[in-house]
Amino acid sequence: MIPVNIPVKTLAVATTVILCCLFFSCKKTDTVNTDIEQPADFIKKVQASVNGFVTNENNAPVAGARVEYGELFSTTDQFGYFEIKNATVTENAGVVTVKMSGYFNGIKTFVAQAGKKNFCRIKLIPKTSSGSVDAAVGGDVTMANGLKVSLPSAGIVDAQTGASYSGTVKVSSFWINPTAGDIHQIMPGDLRGISTSGALKSLTSFGMAAVELTGNAGQLLQIADGKKATLTFPLPNQMTADAPATIPL
Repeated sequence: MIPVNIPVKTLAVATTVILCCLFFSCKKTDTVNTDIEQPADFIKKVQASVNGFVTNENNAPVAGARVEYGELFSTTDQFGYFEIKNATVTENAGVVTVKMSGYFNGIKTFVAQAGKKNFCRIKLIPKTSSGSVDAAVGGDVTMANGLKVSLPSAGIVDAQTGASYSGTVKVSSFWINPTAGDIHQIMPGDLRGISTSGALKSLTSFGMAAVELTGNAGQLLQIADGKKATLTFPLPNQMTADAPATIPL
């Protein structure tokens, strides 16, 4: 198991929280070598298109999902297919977000090139209840696969208002196995991170998880300022020999 202390600003997201050691990309028509250091420029915008398919955990098409790309959006058809043309996106971080009731948001990030079309296959993660915790006392929610979410006592707030929350915290979570054959379709983002020198670098994943906290009325919750949550990730046996003792976030 890998215990990870998550700082407040990592969990403090007003929507579904995707906590990942690392990320993976949509496939593009052109290959980008992320081993070459690139400046972390997230200001430059380009016009680019994207298309692809959205499936569920059983590989069945997901119809009626909302797909967002830049300022534009579309809806998947009966085959789970979508297409968005000529959206204005950040060049170094073009983001496709898929939203569907009952699932965590599917998120893909990639280097967008002006006038190019990017293709994505996105498999949505089901949002199912993993357990609950009393916000006043805190506690753990542990899944059968070993993923554990540990919440602090008196450390939960309403994500929208920031008001302190004292009721039952419902935890939805999903462990994303880094050795899964369909990991490229499931995991969010892309396999890049910003180095200490401020450059974009390619990364390797040892595991990740999707976590969402909601209250009794279904409102989104988050960790209060100054508080921390701890996630414990299972480590696949075949990765034990390569896993470092610590992983910086």
